[in-house]
Amino acid sequence: MAMVLAAAPVSVVAQGLPFHAVSALTTAFEQRGVRFLSAVATRGNITTVTSKFVFLPWAPGPKFTTIIVVPVVYREMDVGPSTSYSVFGTGDLAMAAKWAFFTSDRPGGTTRLAVVVGGTLPTGTTDPRLDADGNEIRALRLGRGAVSGSLLMAVSVLRGRFGLTADIGHTVTAGDGGYQVGQKTIYDFAFSLRFPDRIGTIRTRTVQLYMEWNGMFSARSGAPGGVIGDSGGHVAFLSPGIQVVLLPQFLVEASVQIPVVQDFNGQQPRFGTRFATGARLLFF
Repeated sequence: MAMVLAAAPVSVVAQGLPFHAVSALTTAFEQRGVRFLSAVATRGNITTVTSKFVFLPWAPGPKFTTIIVVPVVYREMDVGPSTSYSVFGTGDLAMAAKWAFFTSDRPGGTTRLAVVVGGTLPTGTTDPRLDADGNEIRALRLGRGAVSGSLLMAVSVLRGRFGLTADIGHTVTAGDGGYQVGQKTIYDFAFSLRFPDRIGTIRTRTVQLYMEWNGMFSARSGAPGGVIGDSGGHVAFLSPGIQVVLLPQFLVEASVQIPVVQDFNGQQPRFGTRFATGARLLFF
């Protein structure tokens, strides 16, 4: 506990983190802990329930931390009044390292810049789910079947009860048997407001209200027959959220993602509103 307190002001330790945006913080709830989150998402006739176990196993100092994400996914496709197809299993294992290369602390706040390097391994379930005619339903694959790599930059500015976080990142995925997932660029903005305004001690319970904008640009994907015209585009969500820091090492959180931009290439199913809840536990 002393190491965490020494690494950042008490009011910073008492801050939560955006639910979706990537924070530049590498201390408090981003250091030597675990996070669990569960989200329900719909797109067209497909409903996906994703539970992620996020481990922060190694943080050698206040400016560096590591992340391992293990997703468990249930996905169901409704194709008629009494017909549906579903699949359950693990998704692709994700790993990342975050380095805060610039930090500037001040009484009641901090400014930090960080770089995150990561990627995924093809550990997700890729066994084909077949329809009644014996055709594979690729939309029900839980794994990409290929490795991916990503690079992301994040900035966080905390001043008293207010916080701003922004990030931008790019992901490239290798090909899988002739199929090529389009490159993706994500971007996020998050504004936070903390109650109470002033923190008496590290054990002061706090509530953070968040408003996030989460967006992604995707290039068209490829298939053995050429480029898939009905793929890729721009999607963005407006995401209000709430976090309650119950203890210095424990918080609970929830978020709703409302799709506000769905500018797709060709004809593609549209996203519905997403719902997510979670908790984080910090190991002092």
